[in-house]
Amino acid sequence: MKLTIDLKNYDNEKSIFKRTAARGIIRNGELYLLICSKYGDYKFPGGGMEDGETLEETVIREVQEETGFRVIRSSIKDYGTVLERRKGKYEDVLEMDSHYFICEVEIEAGSRNLDEYEEEYDYQVVWMTLQEAIERNRRVSDLELCPWVVRDIKVMEYLAEEQLFQRNRAANQTSDK
Repeated sequence: MKLTIDLKNYDNEKSIFKRTAARGIIRNGELYLLICSKYGDYKFPGGGMEDGETLEETVIREVQEETGFRVIRSSIKDYGTVLERRKGKYEDVLEMDSHYFICEVEIEAGSRNLDEYEEEYDYQVVWMTLQEAIERNRRVSDLELCPWVVRDIKVMEYLAEEQLFQRNRAANQTSDK
């Protein structure tokens, strides 16, 4: 998966802030581990890479901080990247590469370590289907508060389409026998 999203909601390009992030796609049957906020948005856990970190280390740290679940390092598999360009919070433009990884987590969740804005947004951990998350994200009206819903809807739709393709392929293989 390689997607580019440009919200074109910025006025000029005087200052650009570049950021690299890692996000975890964690599945249990048809349910996915997501973060939701008081604004009704749903997203994959993850966040910005810190100095000296690898992408793998970032996804492990971010999933644990936001959900309490520990990623099993050997399960991490690259899924794809989304280049996102949108109005920044402080600079004129934010350019972010979000690297998505399919991973597994240990069964028991530990404690979370939310940062100030995550606490302000009242982040909660949920397991839900992609379709339910997509539908709820489409109802989010304030993209100033939750601009990431555009990105995560695209990734969720991509995943859902891929799953449908795999199910149809498996059904066709079964009927061919």
